[in-house]
Amino acid sequence: MMLRASIPADESDTRRAMLEAFVAAVVGDDSVQADAARAVVVDQLGPDWLIDASAVVANFEMMTRLADGTGARLRPAQMEATVALREQLGVDAFPSARTVRTKPE
Repeated sequence: MMLRASIPADESDTRRAMLEAFVAAVVGDDSVQADAARAVVVDQLGPDWLIDASAVVANFEMMTRLADGTGARLRPAQMEATVALREQLGVDAFPSARTVRTKPE
């Protein structure tokens, strides 16, 4: 994570856990949990950390949407390596997954 370099070693586990909780909350669907996670980050780390962490989350969300929008596909080796994970997450049931799998190579 880009913020890791600015965290003293003795504080990294606590901050990493806080930022991981923030990411999980803001990409989830519980707005109360997301609000609470934002408040913790601001309270413990300050508003600049909230802005940086939010920008990182937003960038990853944007890249996923861009890949989906352009029809980016996994290579055959990636499809094979991710069978269990895709099954666990249920992503093969998404309409975009069905469309991408049926496109000719």
